[in-house]
Amino acid sequence: MTRLRPDLPALARIDTPALIVDEVALQANIERMAKTAAAHKIALRPHAKTHKSAAIALRQLKAGAIGIACATLLEAEALAQAGVTGLLVTSPVVGADKAARLARLNRVSPVTAVVDHRDQLEGLRAVLADDDPPLGILIDVDVGQGRTGVTTLQDGHALARMAATDRRFAFRGLQGYAGHVQHILVAAERRAAAAKSVTALRSLAALLHAEDIACPVISGSGTGAHAYDMDGPYSELQVGSYVFMDADYGRLRQDDGLALPFEPALYVLATVVSANREDQVTVDAGTKALAVNGPAPARFIGLPAGASYSFSGDEHGATALPPGLPRPAVGARVLIGATHCDPTVNLHAAYHAVDADGAVTVIPIIGRYGAMAVVP
Repeated sequence: MTRLRPDLPALARIDTPALIVDEVALQANIERMAKTAAAHKIALRPHAKTHKSAAIALRQLKAGAIGIACATLLEAEALAQAGVTGLLVTSPVVGADKAARLARLNRVSPVTAVVDHRDQLEGLRAVLADDDPPLGILIDVDVGQGRTGVTTLQDGHALARMAATDRRFAFRGLQGYAGHVQHILVAAERRAAAAKSVTALRSLAALLHAEDIACPVISGSGTGAHAYDMDGPYSELQVGSYVFMDADYGRLRQDDGLALPFEPALYVLATVVSANREDQVTVDAGTKALAVNGPAPARFIGLPAGASYSFSGDEHGATALPPGLPRPAVGARVLIGATHCDPTVNLHAAYHAVDADGAVTVIPIIGRYGAMAVVP
């Protein structure tokens, strides 16, 4: 049960809407995933696209992660500047400017990139100097999501050979992220989809092995399917949302019918700004404070049981109340569970992290769209 309360004295001084983290739940989630991966002898490379925080990434490394996955080059640059190491950029880097930035980053902090087309490799090759350290390369494989990745064994094989035979690259293996699997509600269906998604990875890895092309890394999986991917072919897990959980992941169940073994840790603090309707109050957290692409929040602190939230514009949210219960007063504070954690985080500049004693620490959110990062 969360230790958070919207009436904590430290929260009273925070302007709303604001992003709040339950420090105790966050740390418990980090340690639980690390212990689970260690017990299954699988490496952990958590995804920074969820938290966009150097402080949280460093906690994950301290707990046993071998490195950090980044969705964008901007995230990798910002994390490297803060001293985070073992970075993997999980989306193809395209364009001369971005390729040059990636090469500069690799000179000061070794990084691995993914490719799914020969033009991407050629673009990276063009910016790597003869005396540069080799750039790590994974071949991105489409495992059913239909977003990025090679779609045939022949294309994957050709790219791997190109990378493995060029001294400017260090071919390390494959990536296969099954994002389409992570949110399947029925556990048995999620398990079956996870098993189906790794077929292409197994086949390509076997083909490379037959040609004596070393393929030590197979990176992927995610929070929703991590329990089903522990026994391979993945060598490392790119889990992200487990640190916070959100309304969507809160709906998932394991094979035993229980919720995923992680605690909700991310909330938006809001203030009741209108209370004129008998069955509703309006808060100052709308589409600029909570992501709109997840299910409606299902968790509230400071509202009666059975309350529900709906977006009511950029700055407002309407919270419906069960009949017969008293309404929160104008000025009352409410904690609203995150809808979709990743894009919700991207809407804010910082976290207000609340520890077990109710004290608050401000943690910057880095690598957001529109921001600039300087390679150290």
